[in-house]
Amino acid sequence: MARTLNRTERIRTRPEFLRIQQNGVRTRGRYMTLISLTSTRKDSRLGIVATRKFGNAVLRNYSKRRIREFFRHHKPVEVIDLVVLPRREFLDAHITSLRDDYLRTLHRQVRAHLSA
Repeated sequence: MARTLNRTERIRTRPEFLRIQQNGVRTRGRYMTLISLTSTRKDSRLGIVATRKFGNAVLRNYSKRRIREFFRHHKPVEVIDLVVLPRREFLDAHITSLRDDYLRTLHRQVRAHLSA
């Protein structure tokens, strides 16, 4: 399995992030919030928003690595653009709790897209 997300699997520009955040479906989990928008591309894409309010650079990068790993191993069934906003509690949680929260929240997110 590839250890990086290729260019087609990343949300890269500010206008893309803003479009998804303004028009997407928001689902809150215990440790993170997922915002997604149905995409016409062939691959699901991931974007992560961890501001300075979340913590210093080391903590922000640590959380982003974890989220990218979850996305790589558990890609959504439906093709969506997904923006993840980790919460402050993310840093104190165990990896299995984080993974379970991601999967539960992603499952609710996909169900919301299918019903819309």
